[in-house]
Amino acid sequence: MSYRQAVTPDRLEARTNATMRSFNRAAVVVGAPVGGLVADAIGFRSALWLAAAGMVVAAVVLAASPFQHA
Repeated sequence: MSYRQAVTPDRLEARTNATMRSFNRAAVVVGAPVGGLVADAIGFRSALWLAAAGMVVAAVVLAASPFQHA
């Protein structure tokens, strides 16, 4: 959020914040049913391991990207 506020012009900060909130809420609306279907298909424990692996992959991608120097 700090990075986003630093690079966004003052006149656009409200729009940027509203857009990010919309994306986050849409991700919950889509992700919750998909997560439930995956858990139902492969089991709850496997679904949690899959989610944990996804978070690790996301962290590695962010760590290797130039984003950390932005």
